Amino acid sequence: METGYVLFNLKPGCKKDFLEKIRKVKAVKEARLVIGIFDAIAKIETESIEELERIYLNDIEMIESITNSRLHFVACPRTRK
Repeated sequence: METGYVLFNLKPGCKKDFLEKIRKVKAVKEARLVIGIFDAIAKIETESIEELERIYLNDIEMIESITNSRLHFVACPRTRK
């Protein structure tokens, strides 16, 4: 199992719409609004890194309310549990 976290900057006034859309993506296990440099974070789990990248590029990046996003992979096998 591979895990990634995506940090998002969103267009003003689009947070509720964003959460509704991101939570419909099948690999998204959790999505929350945050306070700080980024507006939201999502946890993604897939069977492979390739599938994680595909979902990020084809499904998540297509959500209109996103102005910027960054995908971070969980790198160390000891922390994947």
